[in-house]
Amino acid sequence: MEDNRNLEEEMASTGEEHRQGRAMDRRLLLKTLGMAGAAIAAGGLIRQGAEVSAQGSTVTGAVYGGGTLCASGNCVINTTIAELRGATAADPDHVHFVRDAGQEGHFRYDPADTTSADNTGTVLVAGSGYRFKRLYSGALNVKWFGAKGDGSSDDAAAIQAAVDAAQNRGDTLYFPTADYMITVPIVIGASKRSIRIVGDGFQKGSWIRAHSSVTPTSPIKAAFVFDDTRVAERFEFSDIVIQGETGKLEYGIYTKKISHSLFRRIRIVQTKIAALAIGYGWCNDIETCEFSFNFGDAILFTADNVNMLNIINTKLFANEGIAINMAYYTLGTRISGCSIEDNKVCGVFAKMLNSPLNITENYFENNGEVGYQLQNPNRLVRSCIIVNGNTTANIIANTYPSGAIRIANNLISVSADESFVTCYSAGSSMEIANNTFVRYKTPAVSYAALRTGTSKTGLGAKVNHVRIYGNGVWENHKSALQLRPIWVEDMAQSTTLLHYAWIQGVPGAQYAPDPSLFTVVSAAGGGILSPSAVKFNGHDVYELAGSANTDVFGFTIDLADYPRLAGKYVYIAFYAKAQAASTGAAAYSSQLGMSTTAYAPDTSWRLISYTDLMPASGTVSFGLRKISVSAASSLLISLPVLKEIGAPTDSLVEN
Repeated sequence: MEDNRNLEEEMASTGEEHRQGRAMDRRLLLKTLGMAGAAIAAGGLIRQGAEVSAQGSTVTGAVYGGGTLCASGNCVINTTIAELRGATAADPDHVHFVRDAGQEGHFRYDPADTTSADNTGTVLVAGSGYRFKRLYSGALNVKWFGAKGDGSSDDAAAIQAAVDAAQNRGDTLYFPTADYMITVPIVIGASKRSIRIVGDGFQKGSWIRAHSSVTPTSPIKAAFVFDDTRVAERFEFSDIVIQGETGKLEYGIYTKKISHSLFRRIRIVQTKIAALAIGYGWCNDIETCEFSFNFGDAILFTADNVNMLNIINTKLFANEGIAINMAYYTLGTRISGCSIEDNKVCGVFAKMLNSPLNITENYFENNGEVGYQLQNPNRLVRSCIIVNGNTTANIIANTYPSGAIRIANNLISVSADESFVTCYSAGSSMEIANNTFVRYKTPAVSYAALRTGTSKTGLGAKVNHVRIYGNGVWENHKSALQLRPIWVEDMAQSTTLLHYAWIQGVPGAQYAPDPSLFTVVSAAGGGILSPSAVKFNGHDVYELAGSANTDVFGFTIDLADYPRLAGKYVYIAFYAKAQAASTGAAAYSSQLGMSTTAYAPDTSWRLISYTDLMPASGTVSFGLRKISVSAASSLLISLPVLKEIGAPTDSLVEN
């Protein structure tokens, strides 16, 4: 449409010149008129009364059927690419109409150019050195460069030439509806000008496939590969289909460095490793795409700092791996309006630092059929969303936990997975809110909104400031699906920070008595618990002294007296302060034993916590032990807490 407007403006301008008595520039007219310019120009010359001669029976025949049309020294010559390359003479006043099928167009000899290379599409070089330039405006057509698109020819060289020509000018490269086959990747230069690669969309089908000579055992790297000479900026792919042909392409589009770029209305299927591999960069958008039936992941991060990435209104369906695999650090990923279904490992996996992470208004169904194998210990996790930190111990989980995670307003159809979100690293905050759950398959199941506990990295989980609210089961599915807000695993080893968790509907009842009522609930080596003159934020403090490792002082809960707690996760915590170095504390549960023994790094007040699952009946004891290198040191304790996980808790100190 823009080209048509330009043409109308140019014609209006030349018409005004004619009305004012000025001669119309025939060369400008020919250049302006495009594909049909020769015939129209001939008509214009005749209407001006110019002397015209044509070798052919009609003007149309002269231009398109093998003749030459001339007017006052200006000629339109009907020719072919082969004939131009064989030209032994050239006149800059002549226009040559190339009639090769799919490559039609007007060319003019450029006497000032003696260096341009022949690329078939926009520059043709004769053996005598003449360079003929295509007259065009708007997008380049990949077929001009010799791409056949017939489903059998190898079009890789022609497409590469077209990409190179587009990058030389910063043009759009257009793939008309056809079936293009390649045997090698098409390389896009990150250091060259940015381009748009566009097709005719899903319906008509601008397809790019691996050639029949390529095998899955020796696949092509990708249909399009960006070199990593620098960060590629402001590129666009839209309205094309990339077909991996049962794993003959490792990737559809591969980049390690890209920013301010757009992937829109593209479909990539049957790649071996990932449909779209995206790396270091910022402000990239994946919009209204489909990545389905791939043998690996749909979207895979290939480098650190994939920052400010938006994945919007995209279908991620039936991939053998992970729908969105955030395998490297990232700051700011937004996933919204997507359909994430039937991905066998999981829907979303955030392996390392991801802050903030916003997952809203998506549809999840039947993800996690085979689950994700997390190490240390090896554990199969089947969830729609997994936020883990890392799978290698001693590297990431406690050092770079994810934070500012918001997962809200999604529709989840429960089937193969066991939980909606599995998280072992959310150091600052996590919000799971206003999600609706339906049952996809029978029989009835118990399903967790959040699964957490000991980190699979072996370092202990870091899940803090959890808020779970507004989630529910669709009314017609309540008999088939029981939704529980939280599932805590490996509690005996857990260092999960659930002190600040809030779950809607969990009452703020406090079940721990004052330390003055503590008794010995597990004998170990003596010790004395006595009042102290010290105060902690106005609250009473008790001193635990005596043996290097004292008895456990605490309290016992009889579930006959507290039926509300039966079968519930509870959180036990004490505020503690070492009076000297090399003194610490360990929380205790009669079901789980002693928590991991640790000495205080300093003599500040800190929180010692534990998590337990109450039985259906019976008694459970909770308490605290002083641990030290000698009996000379002591431990101050205050404000014991026993609440259901998710009950509001005042935060007097940070852990």
